[in-house]
Amino acid sequence: MRTIAITIIVTIVLLSLLEVGARVYISVTRGSHTAGMQERTWFLSYEPFVMFGPNWDRDLLLTHSTAQPGVCRVLLVGGSTAQLFPITVLEQSLERIFPQKKVEVVNASMGGYVGRQEVVVAALWGPALTPNVIVSLDGANDLTHRLRMHEAGTFFLNEAYKLYLTKPFLAPPAFLLSQSQFYNGLMRYRERSHVKPLEEYMDAVAVYLDAQHSLNVLSKGMQAQRLMVLQPHSAFKVPLSPTEARFDWYKYREMVVKELYDRTHNRLISLSKSDQVGYLDSRFLYAGVTETIFTDDVHLTDLGYSRLADAIASELVKGNRKDESCSRLVR
Repeated sequence: MRTIAITIIVTIVLLSLLEVGARVYISVTRGSHTAGMQERTWFLSYEPFVMFGPNWDRDLLLTHSTAQPGVCRVLLVGGSTAQLFPITVLEQSLERIFPQKKVEVVNASMGGYVGRQEVVVAALWGPALTPNVIVSLDGANDLTHRLRMHEAGTFFLNEAYKLYLTKPFLAPPAFLLSQSQFYNGLMRYRERSHVKPLEEYMDAVAVYLDAQHSLNVLSKGMQAQRLMVLQPHSAFKVPLSPTEARFDWYKYREMVVKELYDRTHNRLISLSKSDQVGYLDSRFLYAGVTETIFTDDVHLTDLGYSRLADAIASELVKGNRKDESCSRLVR
């Protein structure tokens, strides 16, 4: 028994030293000992249907229960890039193109969401919000999550939820591992060495397009104007600012992601024509911009959001028919 006890103690001490060492290294190289942890842990609170969220009944229906007369309501769906969109910036850009109308943007985006989760949010809460316009700002999660998953159509924490719900006795040690920077570092190293050829991930494009088509159908049912926005990605920005050039966490997958984006863009053009909805390709929106636009591969600075807001507003004007604009759709 003494030998077993000593072995357990030594093992715990060694694991603790590894964890402390990993956190010190991450703190020195990334500026925080918890860098990157949040995206893998903060979604582990269950939300029916969409798996995780901020409590949509409260944040959407209670906050935006009644549309004000004469107000153009825009429903924004997407992942973290959309969630962090400064709403006032988007509203101001839209009000410049519809100067006679007040614009209200309802942000129904959530970090980590993929297209299918956006469809659930739009289907469950969209009709009660009576939006005049539905804008989706997405694409990155749908494509990059596929690099982590064995099949398309799921999000990157799917296996964690499956384990917690089906094997509860393994849930506590699994959760502790998810909090370990050493373990997460090993997983990230494994991801870097397991990037497969492009064709291995192409099934993600079809799933993403299906979700966009579903959003298009829902928009028509709600008599809302529709705009699909393929979100910006730093891989397409030339030149990079010095700050952007230093961000190299995901360089190992950049070529595959660019090819997936290119294939997706071509499919979105066809979908926009067949479904008769608007489409904004923002891959090259920041070409020639020397200022810092990206804070990582997909998240934006204030300048990045300002330019994106103007591009969205311009595309909505361009895509309007004479009888279909925010100024005519207000209820």
